Amino acid sequence: MQKKVKAWEPTNEQNSGIISSVYEFIKEELSELQEVTECPDTFIYDFIGKIQNEWHPESCHSLARNHKKH
Repeated sequence: MQKKVKAWEPTNEQNSGIISSVYEFIKEELSELQEVTECPDTFIYDFIGKIQNEWHPESCHSLARNHKKH
């Protein structure tokens, strides 16, 4: 019988601290990338999608990160 694992949720402190900080940092970096390269929003959107794919739970990147943790 498998044990149900509760989905991870950030604490209020994490939401208002590190998560908000990283979110703003990423937005600023993407704005700078766009300013320097003059790329369209569609490029930024696709660029973020490529990064997102690396964090999909079944991606080789994610599997490798999780393997290192154990």
